Amino acid sequence: MTECKVMIKAPMKKVKARFSDYEDMEFEKRGDWTLVEDYSGTQLFGWGISNWVKLAGEDELIYAYYDEDMNAEFIHVRDGVCLRAYTQYDDEVDTDEGEDAETSVREWSDVGDYMDKHMV
Repeated sequence: MTECKVMIKAPMKKVKARFSDYEDMEFEKRGDWTLVEDYSGTQLFGWGISNWVKLAGEDELIYAYYDEDMNAEFIHVRDGVCLRAYTQYDDEVDTDEGEDAETSVREWSDVGDYMDKHMV
């Protein structure tokens, strides 16, 4: 199973425009946020931090990905700054940068837990 979701604190129309070049995306309004789910699971995987900061623009963004092969990615951007970047591939931590009291991602399973609590 692969889960790949992005939440951007922006109107849905604005978020949809940012993803206009991508297929298999589903959008859902969540209060001030728009939730985007990548059903392919591959279009957003492996992006660099600068790509996420650029996609966020002036909006807050949270990206989360995990799969059964113990790959996980978690990015939190606010005010043009990446607050938290965590990537794990094949059960080995690749990136573990920043601290964010709002998100307690410390390992692969935390990414899945975060998604279950905040991105369902």
